[in-house]
Amino acid sequence: MLIEICCSSIESVNNAVKGNSQRIELCEDLINDGLTPSPELLSATVAACSIPIHVLIRPRRGNFIYDKADIKATELAIEMVKSYPIQGMVIGILNEKHQVPFDVVREWVDQIQPLDLTFHRAFDVAENPMETLKGLIDLGFDRILTSGQEPSAVIGLELLKKLKAESKAHLTIMPGGGITDKNCSVFFENGFKEVHLSAKKGNALKTSKDPISDLEIIKSVVTQSEKFKI
Repeated sequence: MLIEICCSSIESVNNAVKGNSQRIELCEDLINDGLTPSPELLSATVAACSIPIHVLIRPRRGNFIYDKADIKATELAIEMVKSYPIQGMVIGILNEKHQVPFDVVREWVDQIQPLDLTFHRAFDVAENPMETLKGLIDLGFDRILTSGQEPSAVIGLELLKKLKAESKAHLTIMPGGGITDKNCSVFFENGFKEVHLSAKKGNALKTSKDPISDLEIIKSVVTQSEKFKI
């Protein structure tokens, strides 16, 4: 069982490590769903982190429908991030029809290799999730981060289970979106091998600042996960 903590500050990174999570997804501006982290945060994280680091590549806020400038910015971000000793990257894109432009993604995959590959929650607003899943398997992705195309992974559980069954051994379906220490056991009980959360306290949503991952929430989720051996 693998617990991934989404971190947008060195404080969150430190809590993820102290809480015995197994991996972090590093980003900035988490309050706006995350952007590519700065070189300063990347450097500090690499120096402080003893667990695998996957880095979000997202050039701007807003939707995932990228124009040529966004695609070029993504390529430059991939090159910048790849210069650091990290283990994986998290990418995603849609066209105006809310389909994944696999020709563009294939170029990014080639650029990122041999690092680990996650397709992010652009998947949750993509048309035809099963066809999209097959295309991402063909491109060699290691996992998809998804809430089951619903506002939260708990609500999207039925689609998540269908995606997991369809993906079989080809890639990992990693539930993310609204997962907390109060509901994480639902995903463990249903056989998901990885889960993703930011581990923020409920009152963190009321501030205008990026939330810091809470150490006690992380510890609770990790402890609960240890009861399930997959």
